[in-house]
Amino acid sequence: MNVWKIIGYIFVCLGVLVFFYGFFAGLTQMISPAALFSGSSDYSIDSFFSQFLGSIAPWIVLATFISIVGGLGLYVGRDKKRTRLPLDQDTISFRLEMLEQTIERKFQEVSKRLDEIEKQQKEL
Repeated sequence: MNVWKIIGYIFVCLGVLVFFYGFFAGLTQMISPAALFSGSSDYSIDSFFSQFLGSIAPWIVLATFISIVGGLGLYVGRDKKRTRLPLDQDTISFRLEMLEQTIERKFQEVSKRLDEIEKQQKEL
């Protein structure tokens, strides 16, 4: 594993942690015991959500930025070379023969099952 991939994993994990911390911090700021027990009637749900979004917005922006950096690190650190199978005629012929044998074997199994079903139906 190369350095970019490690940096990518670290930053993606940090981004997720910052996101959850921001959400938790927003909840703890909005749902406090004083707000729950005050019983004020002018506190509407619209103002609750707008204040909640206002309190978590900086954390969401930071988490997004950190996750983007982590994603770029994972992209740069990916495995660039892929192993390709040789496509010579011998390999292709061997694969085709193996497929033909497998198909023939499966066909024979299905034929036997169908023959058994026919025998059972004739007996009835």
